[in-house]
Amino acid sequence: MQHLDDFDVVIVGAGFAGLYMLHRLRTLGLSVRVCEAGSGVGGTWFWNRYPGARCDVESMEYSYQFSEELQQQWEWTERYAAQPEILRYANHVAEKFDLRRDI
Repeated sequence: MQHLDDFDVVIVGAGFAGLYMLHRLRTLGLSVRVCEAGSGVGGTWFWNRYPGARCDVESMEYSYQFSEELQQQWEWTERYAAQPEILRYANHVAEKFDLRRDI
């Protein structure tokens, strides 16, 4: 079992910022570990599952810009996405870039 001091960087939280940092720091060749309290990725979109939860920013603003392929693959169904779709997007990104292995 590895200890946190075995990594170049430790990120707290697997929300949108944590997922991005994990991807970015990997591309720089750093060893990275994400510490997440929840059983899944998505941060606030994982935890807040109340009826009607949705984004008040246009869905496209939630799209990561680091991958043209990812942008082409994902099509938002609404201008202001609801929580389930945002969480699906976070999970899609985690799968596509194999992020879970470092969470």
